[in-house]
Amino acid sequence: MYANDQLTEYTCTEHYYKHLYGIVYTDGVRALCHQFECYWFLDLIVSYQPRLKDEEFQLWCLVRHEDESATVTCTDGNDKEMVRQQVDWTDFKATEAAVWVEFNVVLLPSEH
Repeated sequence: MYANDQLTEYTCTEHYYKHLYGIVYTDGVRALCHQFECYWFLDLIVSYQPRLKDEEFQLWCLVRHEDESATVTCTDGNDKEMVRQQVDWTDFKATEAAVWVEFNVVLLPSEH
């Protein structure tokens, strides 16, 4: 199940939420994290921001594997991979999700 398919009602945001480390995220990302139990995904994205601070656009993908491990990747949107991290175990409730980071805001692609 692609998590984003369950969140299509998020086409813009009414609220922005500030992460402990300064980046902000939208209603849709908050719903993704809550509904699919993946606040850790947001934390992982935020942890890479000092390294990616000059990147205006980032496409983050989370893919859960059958053995309950996962792979998180970040590209520049043009297939240039900037981050790849293996996650040994996750209770992520879908098989895949994608979020964007644009100008220090984490959002669902449907919220753009």
